[in-house]
Amino acid sequence: MKKIFLSFRSEYFEPLLYGIKKYEYRKRFCDEETIAYLYLSGKSRQVVGIMELGKPIRLDDTRNNYLDYPDTLKRIDEYIKSKNINAIPIKSLSLFKKPLTLEDIRKDIPTFMPPQMYFILDNHLELKKLLEQQKVCKKLFYHEHNCIYYDNLAKSVSELKKTDEYMNLKKKNANNYTFSNISF
Repeated sequence: MKKIFLSFRSEYFEPLLYGIKKYEYRKRFCDEETIAYLYLSGKSRQVVGIMELGKPIRLDDTRNNYLDYPDTLKRIDEYIKSKNINAIPIKSLSLFKKPLTLEDIRKDIPTFMPPQMYFILDNHLELKKLLEQQKVCKKLFYHEHNCIYYDNLAKSVSELKKTDEYMNLKKKNANNYTFSNISF
């Protein structure tokens, strides 16, 4: 399975952390199941854990599969219009016991620059070794993805953050120690 270093905007992280965000959307992506080391960009600037990602679903190629789901189809058309045509199933998330900051990485790899999207770790062996040495907590969630989550497919983070499920989980996890060492 291909291993990648994936940059992720920190404002999109919370729904992922709670297991509500079931798909990631990208214009281009690996065409296979992938292990992604998740780097939070922006002010956060830290690798927080590992995601298991399924094989991308090309929304433009599968659009007609959603004709019986008008709300989902409307959202899919918006994503296709914005060119984010790959819906990548998020199968699981495991956090590092301690996030690996950009500064920590640069102690070992002084010239390291995080990618805007992602890069394949087999082309960055020193970084791959450093990431694989990190202690990992148990999986926070696991989504089978043996069917399409129609209520979640092509839903934006702002839409996810308005759901009762998100509000309840945010409240429940407000004082969760597991999440306290991550800044986002």
